[in-house]
Amino acid sequence: MIRALASHTAALAVAALLVATSSAEAQRRREEPRPQRLSRADILLYNSFPAGVRLAVTSVNGRRPVATDRPAFTFTPGFRMAGFGGCNPVNADYRRTGPSDIRFGPLNFVERRCGGEVDRQERAIFWAIQGANRWRPNGRGGMTFSGVRGTVSFAPAF
Repeated sequence: MIRALASHTAALAVAALLVATSSAEAQRRREEPRPQRLSRADILLYNSFPAGVRLAVTSVNGRRPVATDRPAFTFTPGFRMAGFGGCNPVNADYRRTGPSDIRFGPLNFVERRCGGEVDRQERAIFWAIQGANRWRPNGRGGMTFSGVRGTVSFAPAF
């Protein structure tokens, strides 16, 4: 009799544990936001990112580049950016979390001084890229990054 009572108690404890677990799982599923379905325009925007194309900087915060060696960058399909800011080579990882979202990891470069306006321009380019959180197509094959640290626009380099 004691053995039967112990086995019934154990069975009730297991059943209560299963009910509590499934209830908690159902509550968690209700709290998770459902992923939004992307529109055709969002998919086209995401796919229009110019990966693998060398892009030259056309403006930084509304100003044309002043460096004699034109700043240019390549954004690979493997989520890696490499380029030249006008004085120093630079590279970084990037990620795209949505159709127009972009984030960059730390920029890797060795800072060599070129002097004057070229240094200021390069810092502005790197600063704008590092702080970019949005991108949008710009012209034929170009793009513009914008964020809290500025705006930088690119066009295909020839």
